Amino acid sequence: MRFALLHSPLVGASCWRPAIDAFADLGVWAAAPRLPALAGVSPPYFPALARSVAAQIAPMDPVVLVAHSGAGALATSVTAAAQGTVSQVIFLDAILPNPGRCWFETAGEALGRTLREAARDGCAPPWDQWFPAGALAATLPEGAGREAFLAELTPTPMAYLEEAEPELDLPDDVGWAYLRLSKAYEDEAAVARAHGIATLRLDRHHLAMMTHPAEVAAALINLVRG
Repeated sequence: MRFALLHSPLVGASCWRPAIDAFADLGVWAAAPRLPALAGVSPPYFPALARSVAAQIAPMDPVVLVAHSGAGALATSVTAAAQGTVSQVIFLDAILPNPGRCWFETAGEALGRTLREAARDGCAPPWDQWFPAGALAATLPEGAGREAFLAELTPTPMAYLEEAEPELDLPDDVGWAYLRLSKAYEDEAAVARAHGIATLRLDRHHLAMMTHPAEVAAALINLVRG
């Protein structure tokens, strides 16, 4: 059992460091592919990001792809680009794939309007500025982990948020599951459950893999083992 822990394109890979250690303590191998910064990627974004991840996970074959938050939109593209490397996908407090639709079409109207109004030079503010002041501080305690996380946040190109997801589905031989961390993703968890998909809920918060890594790692392992 090997895990590829994919971060959202809106944040950096440091969010997975505590979980990698937690997996190691459980005797399970895990790594966090690093998505290239969106500012350095030429559109279309989805194929470019998928190729980058596929190249990094190729040596891990077979691998369970864990897609957190906005990385859920990349899951089908990464699986296709990996050409058989991905054996299962687990959506972790993540958006579900919406083929043919862009982020703005699936996000809440209020947040979408706020980001459009706050955009400067073709970019939305860094992810931590999408929420009320102090929201991140209330979630992540002060320390090196939070500082590393903040250091990786950069403005998000509006073109990425406006790009439609490729018309792709997961292959029939690639199963998927859902692990909900916060109430904000209850609707996605409910969709998974309604489709008969294995679903677990932890009443933590969106970045619980940073603050409760052992609990999250154990839940992910349980989803794979069924």
